[in-house]
Amino acid sequence: MHRSLIVLCLTVFVMGTGQVLVVDQAGREVVVPGQPARIASAFGVATAYLYPLINPEQIVAARYLGVPDHPLSQAVMARIDPRYQEKALGAEITAEELVARNVDLVFAGLKHKDLAQILAEVGIPTILIGPETFEGVQEATLLVGRALSQGDRAQALIDFYQAVLAAIAGATASIPQGERPKVLVLGTAALRVASGAMYQSRMIELAGGVSVTAGLPGSWQNVNIEQVMIWNPDVIVIVPYSSVNPADLRRDPFWAEIKAVKSGHVYKMPQLLFAWDTPIPESVLGILWLAELLHPGRVALSLSETIRKFYGEFYRCELSWEELSALLAE
Repeated sequence: MHRSLIVLCLTVFVMGTGQVLVVDQAGREVVVPGQPARIASAFGVATAYLYPLINPEQIVAARYLGVPDHPLSQAVMARIDPRYQEKALGAEITAEELVARNVDLVFAGLKHKDLAQILAEVGIPTILIGPETFEGVQEATLLVGRALSQGDRAQALIDFYQAVLAAIAGATASIPQGERPKVLVLGTAALRVASGAMYQSRMIELAGGVSVTAGLPGSWQNVNIEQVMIWNPDVIVIVPYSSVNPADLRRDPFWAEIKAVKSGHVYKMPQLLFAWDTPIPESVLGILWLAELLHPGRVALSLSETIRKFYGEFYRCELSWEELSALLAE
């Protein structure tokens, strides 16, 4: 873990003109202008890296994919960035739109290589990120921080992330295999599941569970109910941005014989702003929630206090205990 971060540090160079040369997570060399003032995110995951590191006023355009249309979420997001709605980009992001917003620097996903090429032709640098592991999240955090001259703040974010991961790992590492519940993560549809190669499976393992999809390659996969019956998970976790709810499975006769449904162990992961199951620093809150769900009281960290600390330190937003209660009651 630390070695990969050191390697990344060696690929960041300050140039004589105040520019910074970085190597992004697609392996591309990108020259970043000194102190970019107008920053855009063409990737919802990247947006979750920007807000903890810079002043929201520097963000002029962003994807807010998955931010809930819920009064509590909307109110908190508005406290953090009162102008976020006017900054929102649609699903089809074009180079023309970013040029029109006069951006200095764009952050995007690995799937945006063509967009990055077009933007490069008009002199707008694009940094691509694609974290899918705990190490990848830390690398992306350091990369974004260095590109934005926020190395100290990025390191503080990494330190928080590592500390929570270490506390969870220390509490769950000794759990025997036979005491680890089998967990299935459902995505945007009831039969769409997170593969074993995805970040969600790493979260389950660290939280003291067994991912039943460990053998599935790739990204989100569509399966049939017969496959779910074969897996017969002890616990089902539904991602927060899904339209599926636990009650939907309880009412469905096809799911009635699944152990998790029979025992009532079907849950929807909470979400306030950015989704806790995605590869972002905030995901430590989701891992802690999972660990408490699977092994109550085993990790010596308070979920409510950890959420409040994260939002206070990195989003500069103090959450009330009433807001925390409403979030965790969902």
